Amino acid sequence: MPPDVPFWRRPRAQLYALVALIWAAIAVAFVVAWPVLLPFALSALAAFVIEPLITRLSQARVAGRALPRWGAVLVVYVVLGTAAYVAAVSIVPQVYREVVRGLAELRSFLSGVTPARIDAWARGIDAFLQRHGIPVDVLPAEGRSGARLTVDLAGGIADALHRASEGMRGRIGDVVAFSRAFLAGTVETIFFVVLLFMLTAFISVDAPRIVPFFESLVPAAWRDDFRRLVAGIDSGLAGVVRGQVTIMLVNGTLTLIGLLSLRIPFAFALAALATLLYVIPIFGTILSSIPIVLLALTGGGASKALLALGWILVVHALEAYVLNPKIMGHHSRIHPVLIALALVLGERSFGLVGALLAVPVASVLVAIFRFLHRKMIALDERTDEAARETAAPAPPPETHAPARSTTPDAAPTAPLTKGSRP
Repeated sequence: MPPDVPFWRRPRAQLYALVALIWAAIAVAFVVAWPVLLPFALSALAAFVIEPLITRLSQARVAGRALPRWGAVLVVYVVLGTAAYVAAVSIVPQVYREVVRGLAELRSFLSGVTPARIDAWARGIDAFLQRHGIPVDVLPAEGRSGARLTVDLAGGIADALHRASEGMRGRIGDVVAFSRAFLAGTVETIFFVVLLFMLTAFISVDAPRIVPFFESLVPAAWRDDFRRLVAGIDSGLAGVVRGQVTIMLVNGTLTLIGLLSLRIPFAFALAALATLLYVIPIFGTILSSIPIVLLALTGGGASKALLALGWILVVHALEAYVLNPKIMGHHSRIHPVLIALALVLGERSFGLVGALLAVPVASVLVAIFRFLHRKMIALDERTDEAARETAAPAPPPETHAPARSTTPDAAPTAPLTKGSRP
């Protein structure tokens, strides 16, 4: 870059300024309009998920005519509605019955937790620890030497049960307030779902015009870069959103098959919980595995618990080595540390919704970072090439020798001297 060019006219400075402006706009939009943007963000993700189906249907021909895009959206909505109805009448009642039965058994179990049973649990755990030489005491230690850790397990369990009982009594005591809150939440949820479906339909119908509209707002000199950036974001989101939804359904189905084969109680409820938690990478897998292993342990002993854990490991090995490379691809891979950071930041900032949207947002940011990184590398290569051309020495000027006669028979002429004749 020539030294006489002002700093603000240099490509790298303009790129830095553009990046800072984008980050500032994103931060302001999220802080100011997050409650309003939430249904639009979810609708955009839903429209992105069903976009390949709509595109394929709109390319089909019916009676010699291409199916209009609104017709393709309608067909997709009918198919999804039918699938939801079939699930609602076949799977949801079974899940509901298992949840009700589980809550009844939990209530019966908690009502039978007495101080004597808690002391028996503590004695059994303490005997297990002492038998295996673990320096932890859950009962008052007498005659035990050495550095040991003492934990009042019985008192902790009793305090936790007391606080849980008091909290349940406080929430259920005011029946009128609870009923009002329940009705208000139900109406708000129904309105939100209807708004979500409407926005998804509108975005899906006008999707071919949305990206060109934003492209028209970009200066003509930057439109090639804008297309490359959009292609990178689309590639990343295709793996994170569409791929994760596909893997979630496959893993949920395989989990249900394994639970039914092992005859683990509450198989449908556990599979439904696992399917929903698979939306959250890493942490969802861990959280869904804990209740499965615990119920297998209580219902069939250590052997069934190990079998359940082995089946879960097989499912996730299939996901890691087969489904992820085939469905998500390498363009959408995000480092697990970044995923964990995004999940923690999303959950701490916006709760469960923030945790659900954390990975797609992280995918977009990673795609922007990769694009800017490639752009900076290209600028560096261009700068180095210009510097090499400037530092290269100029070629020497060409010199032309006097022309000589090329006639072979021409005799050399003798110089004329004084007294000689021409």
